[in-house]
Formats: sequence, C-alpha cells, structure tokens
Amino acid sequence: MANFTRLNVLTPNRSDWRVLVRVEKMWDTLEADVGEGLSFLFVDEMGTKMHAFVEQSNQMKRFKRCLHEGEWNILTGFSVVMVNTEIRLTEARNKIALTSNTSVTPAEDSDAWIPLDIVPYDMEDVSIPRNPLNDDPKTTNTIDFTLQDNDGDQIQCRVKGALASKFKRFWLYYGKIETIVCLLTDWRVVEDADPIHIESEEGISRFEFNPIGFDEVDHFTEIMCSSSQDSSEEDVEEMEFDYFNGCRTDNKS
Repeated sequence: MANFTRLNVLTPNRSDWRVLVRVEKMWDTLEADVGEGLSFLFVDEMGTKMHAFVEQSNQMKRFKRCLHEGEWNILTGFSVVMVNTEIRLTEARNKIALTSNTSVTPAEDSDAWIPLDIVPYDMEDVSIPRNPLNDDPKTTNTIDFTLQDNDGDQIQCRVKGALASKFKRFWLYYGKIETIVCLLTDWRVVEDADPIHIESEEGISRFEFNPIGFDEVDHFTEIMCSSSQDSSEEDVEEMEFDYFNGCRTDNKS
C-alpha cells in the first residue's frame, strides 16, 4: 500500500509531500489585497482537516476541473505555508498552497471512517428574520436562534445571507410539525463572544435537516425517538420532505 503523509505532520520546510485527501468543500473567495481566489477544505483518512488555496490565479480553472467535492485525490508538488492569524478555517497552523507544480491524481474512495465533530443540540427558539423580503440591498437576511442539548447547555447561533433564507424555508415552515435533527457543518466561532456564539460563513457553512449517512446522527436520532416514545403514547406519523421543492408528503405505515 502506498505511503501518504498525514495532514497533521505537514511542515513548510519541504516540498516533496504526498498526501491522500478528500475534498470536503470548494468555494470562491474575494479579498481586497489579492482579488479573486479559490479555496478548498481537505480531510485525510485520520479526519484531520486543512485549508488549501490556489496560489496563482491562472491555475484556478485547472483545479476546478480536477478537484470535486466528495472525491479522494492524491496530491504532490504543493507548498505548505504557515497561518499566522488566530482566526483560521481549521485547527491546523498550516495551509496548503496549490501551485502550477501541483499534481492531482484521482484515487479510489477510502473506506476510512471519518467521524463528525457533532454536538446533539435541540432547537430551543427562533427569532423573526430581520429582513424577510430582502427589499433593502444594504440589509442582510439574518436569523438568530438558540440550540440546547439534553444537559441544558446552550449555544447562540446566527445564520446570514442566502443560507438564512434557506434556513427559514426549512425550519420556520416545517420545524413545528415534527422533531427535526439539524446538522450544522463548518460554522465560525465568533471571537470574544460570551457565551459562545457561532455564525454561518458565506459559501462555506451548511446545514442539513434530518441528514442521512452519518452514524452519529443515526445514534442521536435513535436516542431522541426512544425518549419521545417513553414520554408520549401518541401515534407518530412519519413524514418525508421533498427538499428540492419544499413539499411535504405523508408516509403512513
């Protein structure tokens, strides 16, 4: 079996690294000092995540063609640079610079189990969107809400922009009908917030209602459903949602 370097041991003092990573996310960036850019979030078989960016603008189209979300790839010929700021995308103090010398080779899907960093919160309350009609272009759609787990610990959350409109559609329209498991991924912890406060980051943060394919979510759902059955004798009607059209269908068994 080929040997690959784990992301958590990468250092800037070498350029002969060879890594096996899955593309978790890809997004366009716009910064005042460098202009348009392209970023990625990589994860290796150990679950370590690292931010990557395209160093040269004339290489962005190439990496968009050969790197796709959810696919595993072997990377060589890249650079590693230090992250000097306290606010960073991942825990790693380094990030990968994709250059014209970087080689991308498609790899078979790994059978490695990469766990989610998940906390089982329940929805506590939701505020009214600040600008539901988005009539004022200077105002950003915002929804503030609180999540609370089974131990009573709470976390304040804020979803903004286009993601807020989608969140409103899914939660405000359907959230009162049944208990929904909400999975938030890649949200940003607000600096110096007390108590802890997280916000969505445009183009990066996502949420899923009743996500499938995650062992942690399945386990939490089983516990939640078991608790609900113990506390109530009412019949539970299973419901299916058409996430693309926002329609609800009843699935009575």
